[in-house]
Amino acid sequence: MRLVMLGGTFNPPHLGHLKIAEAVRQEFGYEKLVLVPSFIPAHKDIEGGVSFHKRKIMTELSIRDREFAFVSDCEYRRKGVSYSIDTIRYLKQEYTEGEKPGLVIGDDLVGGFVRWHEAEHLAEEADIIICHRGDPKDLDFPFPHRYFQNTIYNVSSSEIRTLLKQGEDVSSYLVPSVLEFIHTQGLYGV
Repeated sequence: MRLVMLGGTFNPPHLGHLKIAEAVRQEFGYEKLVLVPSFIPAHKDIEGGVSFHKRKIMTELSIRDREFAFVSDCEYRRKGVSYSIDTIRYLKQEYTEGEKPGLVIGDDLVGGFVRWHEAEHLAEEADIIICHRGDPKDLDFPFPHRYFQNTIYNVSSSEIRTLLKQGEDVSSYLVPSVLEFIHTQGLYGV
């Protein structure tokens, strides 16, 4: 199976995540999209004290009507720091019968990618697809990759958390069931 992965804290998962991942899946001919919430991210903290389980539920809610997508809790089951190379190796073994999975990253991660755990091996074992987050220019990247010329969605999970704390309307950024879950669980100070 041709599989493309988007990982992240998904704190919360928003329509920018989904639109980019769906467009990459279609553009590059992947059969399935897997979203992988981080257990312990290697490069950032999880703000707001939202547990892995709640982030996973929100991620599942965000793709509920997308038959081509699923959520993997492999990083939670593996415990410890969530390294992309370990996740890619797991996905290859479980789902792709050895075929390289795609790995979607934002161009905001390009500069620090060389410091990722086993970055060279990750670039060998996954097809890296870089999406634009804020700048439409292609950045230099020292590993094999493809750029996706995507629409830039000016939204981030941190901005959504801030807007929620301020009591602002974020319904245009989130799947309705995710927003409902945030409210029923009292997440992000709502």
